[in-house]
Amino acid sequence: MAKPVLLVHGAFLGAWAWQEVIEALEAQGVEASAVDLTCRTPEGSLAGDATLVRGALASLGQPAVLVGQSYGGMVITEASAGNDDVAHLVYVCAALPVEGEHVGSLLATDPHPTTLGEGIRMIGEGPMATLDPETARSVPGHDVPEAVMDEKLPLTGEHNMAVFEQEATGFGWREHPSTYVVTTQDTVFSPDLQRTMAARATRSVDIATSHFPMFSRPAELAAIIAEAAAD
Repeated sequence: MAKPVLLVHGAFLGAWAWQEVIEALEAQGVEASAVDLTCRTPEGSLAGDATLVRGALASLGQPAVLVGQSYGGMVITEASAGNDDVAHLVYVCAALPVEGEHVGSLLATDPHPTTLGEGIRMIGEGPMATLDPETARSVPGHDVPEAVMDEKLPLTGEHNMAVFEQEATGFGWREHPSTYVVTTQDTVFSPDLQRTMAARATRSVDIATSHFPMFSRPAELAAIIAEAAAD
């Protein structure tokens, strides 16, 4: 019997971002659910997000596959540390840190820097920000069909930029088997940066998409996750 799957979103997204992946997983007989992180609020933090995910994992009643996209990789790294409710980690073009690293520092080491920052709009003095819709189309979602982006863009929301500077205190990828999904057309976390992080995982697999594979190739992404759930 397949293990359940818990999906963790990245910046400017929410649980809604996984809808098509959840549907594809359930069509394969895999129970799947997603969470809304605290980073969508001014009070949010990496620690708060990890606590939320630990609670969601515990409610599943059995060890699960924990999936994180982008910033969500920081969250699953922290939430899975010392956690028997985790069976496998899946990093989808996601931050996979060691000590002293956070999203900001990882991006600073990228040999192919992203232009995403040009479209981030701070709200007042922060820490909350939004993402310019045209930037969302051209950078993280450049391969997503226009009709799909038309549907998704109104759902994108605010993100607490402070979490990009917060470091994990536990590193669950050292304790659990893991799969890193390298998105080879990514212009947020370049493939070169991803491969550096993927070397820390148990295995890696490529998918020819942008930073939003859940929108452009949901069935293909779901198949990779389902394989982890079947192990």
